[in-house]
Amino acid sequence: MGAVRNIRKRGTNRMSRDELKEVFARAKEEKTDVYVAVTIPGQDDVEYIVNKNRSLDNKLDYYCKAYDENCVHCMNDRIRIVKAGVIDFYMGE
Repeated sequence: MGAVRNIRKRGTNRMSRDELKEVFARAKEEKTDVYVAVTIPGQDDVEYIVNKNRSLDNKLDYYCKAYDENCVHCMNDRIRIVKAGVIDFYMGE
């Protein structure tokens, strides 16, 4: 797995929709993937999701519909995107 580059400022535990869009734009430009860290109710740590480059438009559209401008899920305010970054993810495809 390659290096991870994060746009969000260190030390904060929140991410805005605009910051998320910046991450997706950078990944499209660099032809890389995106990881998204999401809080899940009942879990002590965050869940990491990898969105492959070929699905970025579809996934960003989903995130913009399912999460508000503060990246809080519209149906459950305990689910939120707290971090995202560009990642070069390879699984031997």
